[in-house]
Amino acid sequence: MLEWLALPAIITGAALIPKKAMSDEKKIQTIFENRRVGIKKDDAFLYPKLHKKYENEQYSTYLYTLPLGIPSEAFESIKSAIIDGLNKDIEFEYDGLLKIKVYKNQLPEKWSFTDDLLTQDKWEVPIGKNHEGILYHDFDKYPHMLVGGVTRFGKTVLIKEMFYSLLMNQMENVDFYILDLKGGMEFGHYMGIPQVKEVASDIYESTELLSNIIEDLKKRQQYMRSKQYTNIVDTPIQKRTFIIVDEGAELSPDIVSGEAKKYAKYCQSALSEIARIGGALGYRLIFCTQYPTREAVPMQVKMNIVARLSFIAAAQIASRVILDDIGAEDLPSIPGRAIYKIEKNRTIQVPYIDDKYMFKRLEEEQDAVINSNQDRESINDYRSTRYGNN
Repeated sequence: MLEWLALPAIITGAALIPKKAMSDEKKIQTIFENRRVGIKKDDAFLYPKLHKKYENEQYSTYLYTLPLGIPSEAFESIKSAIIDGLNKDIEFEYDGLLKIKVYKNQLPEKWSFTDDLLTQDKWEVPIGKNHEGILYHDFDKYPHMLVGGVTRFGKTVLIKEMFYSLLMNQMENVDFYILDLKGGMEFGHYMGIPQVKEVASDIYESTELLSNIIEDLKKRQQYMRSKQYTNIVDTPIQKRTFIIVDEGAELSPDIVSGEAKKYAKYCQSALSEIARIGGALGYRLIFCTQYPTREAVPMQVKMNIVARLSFIAAAQIASRVILDDIGAEDLPSIPGRAIYKIEKNRTIQVPYIDDKYMFKRLEEEQDAVINSNQDRESINDYRSTRYGNN
């Protein structure tokens, strides 16, 4: 009887021995196979082959050789499957070999802005934190930015953080024009700040505001031509003018109706001109929309903006409008989580700033903010010395 009991006991004991956890390397290979990421050749199926693996404290790097015929873009479609399979953050990169970075720690779900992030006298703003540190966007290097994503995931917070950083870094040199197409609800109270020259709250006010900017742009272009300047960053001129559009879809002639259509056409034309020639003249456009469609984002605006940032998108088509790439639709539902793109996509967590912090700091610096603006000339004074003095 003891002999009969021994075998079940052995089997039960074996079942209790914990199985060895599958390695990340094996999980990635299994996902390649399950998703059929490869090339069929004769009777065989060729998959990406691990070439090398590197380890450091922050991440593991896997380098794969790809069978001829697999485009690197094919891996974007399985990125979310790998993230879910590993339960870790990853990044793709392709440079002869497919590089997959698997991070050992998750991005923070929230981190707060502090003045330690400011970079005095520069045109840089902290745009987000990724696994390798804090990323800054330099508006003198990339003068415009296109921002999109569904509502309540961080666009307005990002605008406020960029506004505050630029103001605190460059009090004497920065002007703001804000098109708050949500009825002026978010930015109307910014008019008390001297560097904020105008806030438009609807399409009609936006038309007048942009008309004035285009007139000023032409004058500045004429002045720079007379000095044989080609790009403001190579001149003594320190002044920069930021045009912030919050909800650009409200300026689309394909979306508005009636008499507003002709005003929308003008606004889109003006914004396209700012995007096309304004960068070299010191104008910086930040164009934001929660409805990233082809109708909402003018093609001339998009074509002349290198820097893109997308929070979570409702669909692949929305991700493509902002990033020219998929991926934003697969972001986790975390406010502030976004993809920042210049030469490649980087997943980041945008810093959080609230009105209470911002206005408390501005009140503390009230004298400096006001005094920095006192000796500046009227916004309607287009004498050439306006730019020469700056």
